[in-house]
Amino acid sequence: MKKKLLPIGLFLLSASVNAQSVISAQGNSYTNGSNTIDYTIGEAVTATTSNGTNDLTQGFHQTNVTITNIEDLDVNVSVNVFPNPTSEFVNLNIEKFEGLTLRIFDVGGKLLKKVQLDSTQTEVSVLEYAEGTYLLTLENKSRKKIKTFKIIKN
Repeated sequence: MKKKLLPIGLFLLSASVNAQSVISAQGNSYTNGSNTIDYTIGEAVTATTSNGTNDLTQGFHQTNVTITNIEDLDVNVSVNVFPNPTSEFVNLNIEKFEGLTLRIFDVGGKLLKKVQLDSTQTEVSVLEYAEGTYLLTLENKSRKKIKTFKIIKN
């Protein structure tokens, strides 16, 4: 009896050591010239690593995804929006500010604030807004949207 169990046990042990598969509901793989990303939906988070700028979470539960620049229609206009998330104010640093208008909307699309930019650095108060997500847009003189940012108010 022991002689029969030993080969079966060794077979099961080798099969479990070499099996590197995930049973998932969905998944895919994307590759560009220098990077590859594989994902599956249906597995638990196994690890999260960060280099201070980027976070990588294995699995599909992304614990903290923050998108700050969600629309960039004019790549010639460079804007730095900070701090984000914020609780009191948002600063905008922009070199080419002439003729630009800043608008802040709630997630329902209601216009909350409109500011004509008049310098390379602008501070906009968000103290009066409730905690949540807001959209900050920059528009040119002809009201063409050139950039949109997602602002998180704590």
